[in-house]
Amino acid sequence: MSVVRCPWPEWTAYWTPPPTWPRRLLCENSLCTSVLFKDTRRLWICAAAALLTYFLTMDAILFSHFRSADLSSSTSGSIEKGEIYTPFTHLSVKGLLNDHPSQFFIAPSTEYFDMITHFSSIFSFITPNMISFAHLVCGFISGKFMSSDHLLDRRVGVVLYEYRTWLDAFDGTVHRAQEGLRLKYNSNHKTLGYVVDSTFDTLGGCFLGFSLLFYLIKKNRPDSGGTGHASHGKSHNNGQAQHSLLPMTSAAQAPPLTMRQVVLKAISFGVCLAVAGKCWDQAVEDFSVVFQTPLTDENLKTAQYEFCHSWTTLALFYLWRVFGGQSVLNYTLLAIYLDKIETYLSGFQFVLLGMALFLYLITAVYIHHIRSVLML
Repeated sequence: MSVVRCPWPEWTAYWTPPPTWPRRLLCENSLCTSVLFKDTRRLWICAAAALLTYFLTMDAILFSHFRSADLSSSTSGSIEKGEIYTPFTHLSVKGLLNDHPSQFFIAPSTEYFDMITHFSSIFSFITPNMISFAHLVCGFISGKFMSSDHLLDRRVGVVLYEYRTWLDAFDGTVHRAQEGLRLKYNSNHKTLGYVVDSTFDTLGGCFLGFSLLFYLIKKNRPDSGGTGHASHGKSHNNGQAQHSLLPMTSAAQAPPLTMRQVVLKAISFGVCLAVAGKCWDQAVEDFSVVFQTPLTDENLKTAQYEFCHSWTTLALFYLWRVFGGQSVLNYTLLAIYLDKIETYLSGFQFVLLGMALFLYLITAVYIHHIRSVLML
């Protein structure tokens, strides 16, 4: 069986090993060795349990507020001057379908950062499109790190990509603040800013896909032996071996992949991410039309409210939070961080793709039914 050889050496020249100082600064230090990697498995199990508990608790609070909210008026209502952001007020379809990290970490932090620093007013010359370009550059740099054959470099890349996601949310915060639309979470698909932001988001996903492609090429090249050891690197810090969140398994001893297999894995991830993202975006737009459009007829308005708060709608909203494009991206980054990307690409992305398509099919049928009843 022929193993992978890099067919485009001039194209992949940029994806040579990234700088080592971020790894030494963030990972290979006494704090990381003595604390973060001490009893690692138990530490991360506890962290995962705490995070899951936090998300479920916040979900319970969010949907309890939603049960009494009217989306057709909450997104167009007035905002009090100096009002502090919370994830539970001024609810919109987009907010209710957001993935958990975006809803409960990223969005609040961008709003609080702008509120405390007055960034959007002090630096009014910095436009949202400039911030969008910054997160494009950040995504490009993170891809270099995530394509590395050194595990700690890839973890640095994951952190950088999460910062890219934060900047992606921050450009929206700045746009709303500068346009007098603070706390109004509605996307206008006809604006230049939306086109720029969505295009740069797509390119950010492409950078992630290419980083996986180049990582797999490096790992399965002849000199790596195809054993998976290249994923952990061979460097040491003060005589200590590299640490990993999870131990090496027998799966790491699998034979090297062919170029065909590597390319198919990278393409399958790209298709999954693109389809899940597009389906989520279309679901947000469709739900927004049927639930956030003010109606004048009282009977239709009552029917709209009942549809919006039905158990079917709640279930679909929650499933989109779990299987939307950004959630797929989060699962991929987690797999990279845990050094399980090959296991993830062995079939899990197809499960996510199937769920996104099936969920959108159900959503489309449900939306069609609501439109016919509400005469939209």
